[in-house]
Amino acid sequence: MNGKKITILHANDIHGQLNFSVGKDLEIKGGISLLSGYLKKARQEGPVFFGICGDVLQEDVLGSDYKGTNTVELINYLDPDCLSLGNHELDYGLSHLLIFKGCIKSPIICANLMVANLEQMVFMPSMIHEVGGVKMLLIGVIPQAFFNKIMSDDFNRSMLYYKDTYDAIRDEIEAHKEDKPDLVVIMSHYGIEGDRNLAQNMPDDIHVDLILGGHTHIDMDEAEVINGIPIAQSSYGTTHIGRFDLTVDTEKGGIKDFTWRRIPLTAETSDFDYMVDDLADRVTFNKKVKRDNTVICEFEKVFEHKSRLYETDLGNFVADVFAEEYGVDLVILQSGSIRRPECGPVVTQKDLSEAYPFDDRFIEVSLSGKELKDAFDYLFSLKPDGSVMNGTFLYSSGFRLVADGAKCWQEGCRVESITLNGSELSDDKMYRVGMTRNCVSNTPRYFDLKIDEERQKVLSLSTFSDLARWCLRQEEKIPAPPKGRFELKNFEG
Repeated sequence: MNGKKITILHANDIHGQLNFSVGKDLEIKGGISLLSGYLKKARQEGPVFFGICGDVLQEDVLGSDYKGTNTVELINYLDPDCLSLGNHELDYGLSHLLIFKGCIKSPIICANLMVANLEQMVFMPSMIHEVGGVKMLLIGVIPQAFFNKIMSDDFNRSMLYYKDTYDAIRDEIEAHKEDKPDLVVIMSHYGIEGDRNLAQNMPDDIHVDLILGGHTHIDMDEAEVINGIPIAQSSYGTTHIGRFDLTVDTEKGGIKDFTWRRIPLTAETSDFDYMVDDLADRVTFNKKVKRDNTVICEFEKVFEHKSRLYETDLGNFVADVFAEEYGVDLVILQSGSIRRPECGPVVTQKDLSEAYPFDDRFIEVSLSGKELKDAFDYLFSLKPDGSVMNGTFLYSSGFRLVADGAKCWQEGCRVESITLNGSELSDDKMYRVGMTRNCVSNTPRYFDLKIDEERQKVLSLSTFSDLARWCLRQEEKIPAPPKGRFELKNFEG
């Protein structure tokens, strides 16, 4: 027999998402504990490779205390066989990237980053990994746009250069010719369109068997086969894991047949790994740097944020400060960015940094009234996975959105009206909408809306600093902001 069966498990865009979620049926979904539990179970059942295709880090998770490195211990616990880079691994520049490289115990591959005058790679470009008698040649690739994030000074620009992906793949296949790999696997962070283009335009002299991808945060129902090359992504965060079950031709090389599934991580598909839960708690909560107890403002009362589903005093307060500071028509703020259930009435720097721990860039985007209407229609529509909202949001004063949730779980919520400063949105009018960088990058997932870079304008590099400075300027007690910005009627709960 020249066919050997192996399993390839792959994840992408974990983004430091450690916690599970609970559905309306009280089913627990996702989280680092269920992901670890699934890996342990799969590894006991047969020969398994597990790889992560970029973005294990997240620039904003738990604020700037960790700069994403709190995730490193958890990734080491999961013990992936290989990681490739994503754009968020490059968020903090080259020095941080090299610290990350040194702390992760698993091999990290990237065939695009080269030290110019030495003709040497910054990372190991590829590796041979054997699983179940099958030799896999793994090659990591990123697009040039991500590389530009670390070209911030003259030294980097003079020392580093980006190696073309097809040239890199060709060179790595040639370098491992004597190893006679059975499979050539690309670990990519190009996004689904980028992976499609990679596969479709693969030069005739390059043979690739499989592309494991990331970056787009999509929920694929099945693997796509482009130009004879299967490509797949697992989803986003820790809600799912991608699984290829392959029969590999170890005589001629290549895939004889395969199945692929995007497996939801639930109590039905996985066991809980309580050891990693304990580690996550220690990493998340016990390593916080000491905060300053300087009083920076006082609220007239305690501002609460008890639910992400509804507008709150604390959420409205932050949205209103950003609207005032940046002068935009509307602020759309992710409700999950508010991380304390209440704050005040006396507010210290420590209190504020715990309530809003995300020190992000703030971006103004130009959107038409029709784009905003379509975006909210999509946000509240019923998705194929049975969910209604991909995220919950807070809005600045003057905005009012009314939705009817009478048939929420059967048909989605129906948006009845959207007004700004008392007037209905005009389809042709362009509005200046302010969002954090994280929100802008996720608008395709939240709102089915892609915002081109020419419609983006960076207004600030530090949202937390701007919020704190605004608070320090206030001489009087700060009143609770007006409500009535979002009304969900007849919600079935």
